[in-house]
Amino acid sequence: MVIIVVLLATLTVVLTTDIARSTQESAQVHGIGTFDIEFEEGGNDSLKIAPASLRNKDTTYILEVNDHRVYRWDGHERLDFSCLYPGDYIEIISKEGDTTHSVQEYRMERALACERIRPLPEKFEYAYIDNETASQKVRVQPDFTFGIEIDPDGPGSDDTYGNPVAKKNIGTVPVTNHWHYIRRYDKPVEGFSPPVWVIVMTDNVHWNSGGGAPAENWTDDPSGEPGIDSYSLKSTGSGNELVTETAGSEPTNDIYMVFKPGCSGSELRIIAVEAGYHNRVYVNGNVAVSDTYDYSTANSSPDPTPVTLNAPGVNCPSSP
Repeated sequence: MVIIVVLLATLTVVLTTDIARSTQESAQVHGIGTFDIEFEEGGNDSLKIAPASLRNKDTTYILEVNDHRVYRWDGHERLDFSCLYPGDYIEIISKEGDTTHSVQEYRMERALACERIRPLPEKFEYAYIDNETASQKVRVQPDFTFGIEIDPDGPGSDDTYGNPVAKKNIGTVPVTNHWHYIRRYDKPVEGFSPPVWVIVMTDNVHWNSGGGAPAENWTDDPSGEPGIDSYSLKSTGSGNELVTETAGSEPTNDIYMVFKPGCSGSELRIIAVEAGYHNRVYVNGNVAVSDTYDYSTANSSPDPTPVTLNAPGVNCPSSP
């Protein structure tokens, strides 16, 4: 069950005035150069932002996440992010006087470690920036926050296909688990206006070694990024259509969904279900899909897909 977090009433405002962005700044005025922005593994997965080659040492740099200004510094101090999420968009801009100039952009492809923030919905909304001397909690998500989970044990028992199960009755597994894949898009997808999230879920990573299944478990840290190659977007006249590409994406190629959050109600579009297990999908702790098997290709008479279902509302955007 996902616990909805009450947003903090007081938030640190990094920049209180809206700075006009000029399109004609010169290199002589604005700071230029590059930053090393790279993912660091090792149990405490983080995103390192460090200067590579910067000019204009007195320049002020502003760090934005999802067009939300969260930090300002001279650019020469290394920063470490945690609690960022797939689809989070990072931009470093140079500020001189009343104008700014884009220096570098980066989009998160996988989730970072986030042990300082619980429960799940808050992970979409806040992150931590650590510098050489301090740690700061910053609000990085001005849009909707939500939790999505799958119950791989229900409704009813699943066929193990002769494979020993590592753990039964494991409860719900959140979409933030690295065996799932989730990405935010700021463009129309499957008829939904942005922001919209594409979700690819796996429903059976709870095996012991033996039988025909590998020893893969929800609690393991997978190698690579499961599901990253499990679909593509095909541009159409009115937006983008999701095209499933299941080959080579095992085990994250079971349930394909597009999620459009809303304050009073959301929409969940099931694109395809390629696995024959009985699962429930929850949004903010409420049932959104009673049984994924109803839409499975393994079902002799599945409900037609794609299909758009009504889903529970989520946490609404709030002013920083």
